[in-house]
Amino acid sequence: MSNSVLIMGKSGDGKTSAIRTLDPKTTFIINSLGKDLPWKGSAKQYPIQERKPGSRGNMSITTHTREVIDLLDYVDKARPEIREIVIDDNTFFTSLELLRRTKETSWDKFSDIANNFIDLTAKSRSLRKDLIVYILHHTTTEGDGVLEDFKVRAQSYGKLIDEKLGSIEAQFSIVLRASKNKTEDGIEYVFYTKDASSTCKSPVGMFEEDTIPNDLAYVSNKIREYYN
Repeated sequence: MSNSVLIMGKSGDGKTSAIRTLDPKTTFIINSLGKDLPWKGSAKQYPIQERKPGSRGNMSITTHTREVIDLLDYVDKARPEIREIVIDDNTFFTSLELLRRTKETSWDKFSDIANNFIDLTAKSRSLRKDLIVYILHHTTTEGDGVLEDFKVRAQSYGKLIDEKLGSIEAQFSIVLRASKNKTEDGIEYVFYTKDASSTCKSPVGMFEEDTIPNDLAYVSNKIREYYN
């Protein structure tokens, strides 16, 4: 059974840049918008997987959740060298699906989107045991800071989706929150493993600190050490 990790955060908080520490030889990226990766030399590190026999790229571009599930199957069965899969950014799969179906008046589209996400997370947990799947996702903030405290959680798209899922975070054992914090020396990018103002969480003892480096290679090492 593979490990599935939700990395949530606002745009600009360092979700995508955390990929930079992973080994490109053992990493496969599923890119929802075809955007460039935010570090020098990334295009050579992550060539596009062409849709033809024999192509061995390690990035694929799609806007459809069902295609993401098929790609997870492909990497699981045909790419034994891959140890990390990154889905960047899952939020856009939902928003693009809603845009494609704006003319539909029934509630079926919301049910379909929720089912697709459930299928995606179930698939991400059912791959070979040496794989870790990172699902990057945007956040939203609830509460007014007056009558109730602010709470940062994974962004969703409507009450029906929330009711069907329970919550997005409920589908994961590990939820890390990317954050960009001011320090005396400038800006620091970190992951929160647990904190009172968000829904991030991790298994007891996996991470000793409340904040860890913005570094997916570090996270992968901790996960593999924890589960031996």
